[in-house]
Amino acid sequence: MVEGNNMTFYRLRVFRYFLPVLIIVLATGCTGLRRLGEEEKLYTGARIHLEKEAEIEDDRNVERELERVLRPSPNASFLFFRPRLWMYQVAGEPTGRGLRYWMRERIGESPVLFEEVSVERNLRLIDNRLYNLGYFDSGVRHELDTARRKVSVDYHVQLEPPYRFGELHPVDDDTDLAKAINNHLDESLIEPGELYTLEVLRRERQRIEKALKEEGFFYFHPDHILFQADSTAGERSVDLYTTIKRDIPATAFRRYSIGDVYINADYMSRNSGQPTDTLKLDEKIFFSDRRGQFKPEIIKQSLFLYPDSIYRLEDHSRSINHLMSLGTFQFVNIRFVPRQDGDRHLLDARVLLTPMQRRSLSAELKGVTKSNNFAGPGLSASLTNHNFLRGAESLRISTNFAYEALIGGQRTASATEFGLDASLRFPRFLFPFGWSARSPVMSPRTNISAGVNFLNRTDAFNLTTLQAGFGYVWNRDKATQFRVQPVVFNLFSLGNVDEDMEGVIVDGSVLRQGLFEQFIIGGQYGWAYNSRLKSEERSNDWYIQLNLDVSGNLAWLLLDQVLGASTGDDGGYGFFNQSFAQYTRADADARYYHQLGEGSRLAFRLFAGAGFPYGNSDVLPYVKQFVIGGSNSVRAFHPRTLGPGTYASETENGGVYNIHQTGDLKLEANVEYRFDITNIFKGAFFVDAGNIWRLKEDEEVPGGEFDSGRFYKQIALGAGTGLRIDTGFFVLRFDFAVPLADPATNNGRYFDEVRLFDRDWRRDHLVFNLGIGYPF
Repeated sequence: MVEGNNMTFYRLRVFRYFLPVLIIVLATGCTGLRRLGEEEKLYTGARIHLEKEAEIEDDRNVERELERVLRPSPNASFLFFRPRLWMYQVAGEPTGRGLRYWMRERIGESPVLFEEVSVERNLRLIDNRLYNLGYFDSGVRHELDTARRKVSVDYHVQLEPPYRFGELHPVDDDTDLAKAINNHLDESLIEPGELYTLEVLRRERQRIEKALKEEGFFYFHPDHILFQADSTAGERSVDLYTTIKRDIPATAFRRYSIGDVYINADYMSRNSGQPTDTLKLDEKIFFSDRRGQFKPEIIKQSLFLYPDSIYRLEDHSRSINHLMSLGTFQFVNIRFVPRQDGDRHLLDARVLLTPMQRRSLSAELKGVTKSNNFAGPGLSASLTNHNFLRGAESLRISTNFAYEALIGGQRTASATEFGLDASLRFPRFLFPFGWSARSPVMSPRTNISAGVNFLNRTDAFNLTTLQAGFGYVWNRDKATQFRVQPVVFNLFSLGNVDEDMEGVIVDGSVLRQGLFEQFIIGGQYGWAYNSRLKSEERSNDWYIQLNLDVSGNLAWLLLDQVLGASTGDDGGYGFFNQSFAQYTRADADARYYHQLGEGSRLAFRLFAGAGFPYGNSDVLPYVKQFVIGGSNSVRAFHPRTLGPGTYASETENGGVYNIHQTGDLKLEANVEYRFDITNIFKGAFFVDAGNIWRLKEDEEVPGGEFDSGRFYKQIALGAGTGLRIDTGFFVLRFDFAVPLADPATNNGRYFDEVRLFDRDWRRDHLVFNLGIGYPF
């Protein structure tokens, strides 16, 4: 024992003396200074120093705004290291496109020298930005900070109190344009007493332009309006006089109406220049389609430009959105040609539609890895007709095949899966009894789908799944979507069962019914809001999704209350010799994203869900039960190895299938700090918490029942860090996490012991997650 302690003491002494030496070596090698030329000096950045006599309420914002205008940016650094600069220098001059080229051009970063810095230009930029922020009489000076072979610049800003908006005066003119502008000044973004900024004036001009284009002023532009400032009003306020620029085009003063509408449904096709017949759909609406590909009414229903109506930007945008959302046009363009009819100013609309290829065939060969250690190749193929019935209907027929084998197990097993699916999408609402409706933003969609899937697990069972559905999807605006699926049909049929699984599946009748033999007939409903889809820039964003899944109620009412049918051998009503599932399941997913600054942000997620079986069912269908853990959930636990409640599986990783680690209730919360390392490489620190529970006590799952008095003590907690490779269109994610609180440990306290420097502990508790895309 004494010898072991002496050895440990010796290692600590070696580590104590070796670590400073290692740091010095790394510091001198990775700072990028050793490989500079003799006269070269590395530019290490600039600092803004605000010098003010009185308190300035937004001085932090002023400092951030001034930092944004400084050029150039110094080399990226981490602590006192500059790894990208070091990589550039050690790579040398590449002779081809091999490893050295990749190190230098893709990862490396050339040195930013002080000779590239124009201090005078930065002084002008700072002065201009101060003026735009309302600091009209502030001054700025600079100092150089030279140390060794590095130079930084300190900019000292003498900050006087800012100016504020005073009175906003209307346009002094009697033209229709001036009257229209004045009518909208009541909703102005310029509020007396608020800080003067050029950004507010820019947004106000854009707001006025958008409002005027809803009233027919098609050729009006934000640059046509000016705000003349008068800063002599006193008390550091600025009065603004709204004026119309001189010498703007005469068309900007005119209010336009829609004239004739010409629809070309075969624009830019191979023979679009050949003469074609024009069909008159209405008094002033004309349609041409050389190849007769489309039903004219389908195109007309997607247009909101009505002859003799005032031009409105909203109608213009809605028409483009509806036509694009039909899913059958590659390009949509609407050109307007002005003309005069007496004293009326008209815009003839040319609707130019370029169809995409009517049929497309795609195939994909992929490798599949699953959380149950099965891996193997997969092949999928699909045939799509984008204009199936000449009404922009989309018919898609797809098939998939996969073969997977168990990797790294104590037994031999494989799985073969084959599926065939068909879906038909209509770009409109299909209602019974001739009902009709139009979505305000994009074309609504009616979806009809059906499919069959066969799964053969050599070590377990054969399973056949039949599914069908009918529903609607539409948008209220760009950010809000509704989904109503009144018909959902799923039939699961269990075939041959391996003898090793019979004791689990066959003997457990409740588990057999809940896991495999289920007949689901009901409806699903959803609502989603995503503020990121709005056009304006935002520093805070929300994503909220609500789902409701109801099954078996109408069928039970029909058989029990109307027909008085008799129950089956299992005590429930059913079809096709199987009882149908009766339940209600709901969940809510709320996410909030907060931008902290350049390249850093916070992301939050809160998820809650519950499912309640009743009537014809004792348990939720297995596919409807909640699971937790994995790369998009509580990352300190592998998939299906957490919960329900304090339940602990008898075998590591929850056994072969983790059948029992599902629940009727789920709570989960996540917090993640994300930051940029480079343009492609991103980092993150995160904390995850959550668990699942059963509604009823189950002897197979001790400790899994939900108890309102102690459920909060059963919340699992994990934390970790991650690296993401974000190319803009593809994100590869590597997350490492450790559990901080595991409800299954039963150690008498909430937090578990964390021993990061213990190799055995890391082997048992450190969880690696590989993911595609961000977790939320």
